[in-house]
Amino acid sequence: MQKIFMGLFAGLLGLLGCDNNQGKTQSLHKSKPTFQQQFDTFKQLGFVLNQGTDTSDINRWPGGHKEFEEAPFHLMYQTLGQTIEREPFTPLTNKVWDFDLEAIEDHGAYIDIMKNISRITNGDLVFENIKDYVDIDEGKAWVSFTCMGDDYKWDLKVNNDWADGDLFDRVQALTDKYKTNGKFTFFNTGGQDFVLGYCTSDELEKLRQATGLEIVWLKAKGQIY
Repeated sequence: MQKIFMGLFAGLLGLLGCDNNQGKTQSLHKSKPTFQQQFDTFKQLGFVLNQGTDTSDINRWPGGHKEFEEAPFHLMYQTLGQTIEREPFTPLTNKVWDFDLEAIEDHGAYIDIMKNISRITNGDLVFENIKDYVDIDEGKAWVSFTCMGDDYKWDLKVNNDWADGDLFDRVQALTDKYKTNGKFTFFNTGGQDFVLGYCTSDELEKLRQATGLEIVWLKAKGQIY
């Protein structure tokens, strides 16, 4: 009887400890964590700044740290997907990419898109021999590339200077075809850009729990078009 009581007591303590840890995480993203707390959280989640960048490149907005505290984790997640504001315009991290959909002006636009998509997959999807064609006046666009030894050429919709959102669903389909470690994720910034991520199911769950952000699996149709 004593052993049963001690087992129940130990189990209760374990539950309380678990709840306490979860409470710390929830309180962090429900309160207003400091700039440093937010950065440390992302660092623990595997967000590593690229060489030639530092936290001053993140803290770029007019309101300074206060802006990050007013939009906890949202603004930092979005900013981590951007580049530094000087040459050579290095991406801050290779974990996520903040993409403005109004980005198609001429030849080369879809080459840049495919390179950035590949960049955040940690080598899971490598696109080679990338070529594209963009003529807005002609109403014609396409992108071609090689992936895992397979050749692709995708015709793309032309809508002024807006990117064809269907391209992102096609790329997501490649993660299924090649059974990659991760899949692409989507975060709605509230503007005409969105944050594209790439992670495993476990990584996505940890990211959502630690930040409280509504990051979901990418399904571009219904999300961005």
